[in-house]
Amino acid sequence: MSIPSEEDQRRNWRLSWLSYIQAFCDTDVQQSRWLDPQERNPHYSFVECMCCYFDDALAGDDNAYQQRVERSHLNRDEASAVKEFHDLADAYNSPTNDDYDVKAILADPFWQAVVNAAQEARRRLLILLTEPDERRAIMEPLQWEDRGKGWSTSFLRPSKTDDKNGAG
Repeated sequence: MSIPSEEDQRRNWRLSWLSYIQAFCDTDVQQSRWLDPQERNPHYSFVECMCCYFDDALAGDDNAYQQRVERSHLNRDEASAVKEFHDLADAYNSPTNDDYDVKAILADPFWQAVVNAAQEARRRLLILLTEPDERRAIMEPLQWEDRGKGWSTSFLRPSKTDDKNGAG
């Protein structure tokens, strides 16, 4: 197995980062999947939404965005576009101090402020993004598959034209 190039690492990080921001924006998934008692995919939860963004994409670093700018994984305009969202999400605490009390979280005005800031960040990023995969990542929810030993997804999703042509 070959080691991914710096450009591959950059691309994979960007697609996952944008997908994780999308999860904060997606009130439909939050209302339907987070509240569904039959949902077995842990990725459709408040806990995973926070963990994927802060732990997976940003590695929990206080200066993660500055580090990503320095590594050319994103530019200053992109970092600026998400700053308010990031700060609100970072400061968010579930209202009952129970991160599994999804009903309370979804009803919380402070959570709604996080969601609204994520949606504004997405709007601002869409102006800056030119790559079709990146634009899809910030607009469309990830599709997860149960592989028997765990859930998996691909950050590279086929476009609608790929689907029509049988590719992907």
